Amino acid sequence: MRLSQGFSLVEVLVASLMIMLGVTGYVTLQSEYVQADAQLNLRNVALQLAEEKLDELITVSQLSRQSYDDIATNSGGILNSGKVDVVLGNNQQNQRSFNRSWSVNTLYFVDTDNNGTADLWVTAGHPKLPHVLNKLATQKDVKVTLDWQDYQGKHLSLSMNGRLSPILQSSSAFIATE
Repeated sequence: MRLSQGFSLVEVLVASLMIMLGVTGYVTLQSEYVQADAQLNLRNVALQLAEEKLDELITVSQLSRQSYDDIATNSGGILNSGKVDVVLGNNQQNQRSFNRSWSVNTLYFVDTDNNGTADLWVTAGHPKLPHVLNKLATQKDVKVTLDWQDYQGKHLSLSMNGRLSPILQSSSAFIATE
């Protein structure tokens, strides 16, 4: 009985097939990672744009009562609603467009159980909203929304909520609601 000194053609073909399948899987996995990273980068940009607008509205709301009153749906502050173009990285060709908008609902702190103490935040049109309103006892509920298309053309959206007050929270203990 004589032992073979090398590999047979079948052994070489099986080994080549296994290496080819492994490399194909690795390349596919790498491309999935690159796509996921690009999508995550777009979501991060949208999050930064939403946070930037919400922070600006918070700052504006604390400047003066007039600035606070000027904040409404898609108005108020310096940053405008609508299309925002962002260049990703150093390549001017890699520009993405986002659509920024925000909605504002004014909330009033009112006495809903008629015991003389305000107990609930309500919006205009609520049945317990009194006819005479105290202007200092308001807040604005803001929802900043960004829309964009990902690299595959799929429409995506991100929203961030916040509440605005015309006074600094640290000074709120000194405001009388009468």
